[in-house]
Amino acid sequence: MAGSNVQQKIAEVLEGMTFPAYMNNVDSTKISTPVLTDIDSVRQWLEDLRWMTETECMTVLQGKSIQTDDGDSLPSPVRNTKEHIRMVRKRAHIITAECAKLFHKLDKERWKKVHSNALRITCTIRALLHDISAHSPNLAIDVFQQQQVVMEECAQLIKHVESIGEINGEKPQKLPMVHSLTCLGQAFTRLIDKVLAHEVRTIVEGVSDSPSAYCIKASITSLVGVAQGEPQMCHLIVKEGGVRALFTICRQDTANFVKSQALRAVATLCSVPEAIAEVEKVDGVGCLTDILCDPLATEATRTEVAGVLAQITSPMLDHYRHVSGFIENMEDLLRGLIGLCESATSPEVFFLGSAAIANITFLDSMAAEFLARYQVARVLITTSVRLKVNSIFIKDQLCTVLANVAMLEQCREDIIRCNGLSVLVGFLHERPQYNRQQTERVACERVQQKAAIALARLCKDISTATVVKQLKGLQRLVELCRKPKERNYSDSVLVACLATLRKLASVCGEDEFSQEDLIQLVQPRLIDSYLICSSLQESFV
Repeated sequence: MAGSNVQQKIAEVLEGMTFPAYMNNVDSTKISTPVLTDIDSVRQWLEDLRWMTETECMTVLQGKSIQTDDGDSLPSPVRNTKEHIRMVRKRAHIITAECAKLFHKLDKERWKKVHSNALRITCTIRALLHDISAHSPNLAIDVFQQQQVVMEECAQLIKHVESIGEINGEKPQKLPMVHSLTCLGQAFTRLIDKVLAHEVRTIVEGVSDSPSAYCIKASITSLVGVAQGEPQMCHLIVKEGGVRALFTICRQDTANFVKSQALRAVATLCSVPEAIAEVEKVDGVGCLTDILCDPLATEATRTEVAGVLAQITSPMLDHYRHVSGFIENMEDLLRGLIGLCESATSPEVFFLGSAAIANITFLDSMAAEFLARYQVARVLITTSVRLKVNSIFIKDQLCTVLANVAMLEQCREDIIRCNGLSVLVGFLHERPQYNRQQTERVACERVQQKAAIALARLCKDISTATVVKQLKGLQRLVELCRKPKERNYSDSVLVACLATLRKLASVCGEDEFSQEDLIQLVQPRLIDSYLICSSLQESFV
């Protein structure tokens, strides 16, 4: 009896169910148990579940950080440090700008805006301190102490600002708030310096203590990125031992894979005097000489050495001075640089090599003797022709070397023998392009001036002077004197051209000049000719 009741219940349930279309034609005597997904409620639940899970997946994906392109190649600690330095400096700059605005408002006594600005500054500082602590929980004790000083100065500033209001008809006192804001700014600056020094120390330790070649390369890349065009960061890197760590790598025979990068980092740091002083302390010139003269060193590595030498000997630096070790290693350095220029496979290599040679010629008179011994004039002229040099900056370096060595008889003969007169006259015909950058126009001035000086030193006999005249050098010198625009209105080029014209007149005779040129450019005193030519005005009619 019970069994029949159960069967009856099952039959009632089945009658209330909706079956798929494909089951409608099936014989009722052969009906089997339905599939769960054929039930409407189950099917709806599965549809809803699919959308819920897809939404959850999207939420998880959106929560994942996306790495930046420039950091993909760096290990996480180095990449995070580099990005953290950028973040700290950017936000510190914003806070400093806000403090300057607050100083201005205090000076103008705009009391209504002082309160809101001060609150914004202190809140921004607190947020930055929180992020610094979150990124670097193991900061040194002096950094934490400086953070406390900054927080106390923030509280003191807010205390003064909260007291703003006229008392007995008197205006708020401005001096205490100015003093408080000044103290806060000084404390904040010291804190940022300490934080940046800690982060830089992390990168330097990555250079000196990393266990793998990949981490060392990544650390040096990060160091260069932080120091590029940032004197403040260069100071910090040098102070934390960056130059010493880089030269330690350069001295290791097993670190050939990263020497080029390390040398480029040294050249970047040597834009500040502290780095050059550090190069002296670690006998950096001796290390550079060894690498440059190493027959197994690659062209790329030797080119980076030339770049470092050009940087630390540049007469354009404000802190230009003699670097210890140059005199002792000068012959080897010049021999290596001349060899680099002779075998250069690209104008870039030739540029760095010739720039280093040009700078060294200013260091000591004995450099000219070594340059003559290794036939620098022949090497530079033939290589510039082979590489089809077009850059005005390379021509500037070439002109510098030729002008400085033209006084030596052996070099003078090499220059004339290698068609150097034609090259120098061609440099005289360089014209400043007024649609180019100012640096290129100034370089063109230097090329014209040095080419004129070199020609004056070479024209010691009538045969040489005649060749210059045949190459239309005399005509171009007169043109540079009479047309200020051709020399970019440079007085230095004018003086050099006047001196060269007088030298040609003394060698060739005054018959080679027109009467007007003699009267204005040759016969008067140099200062009188200078005044005549510098006062000439071009006609625009």
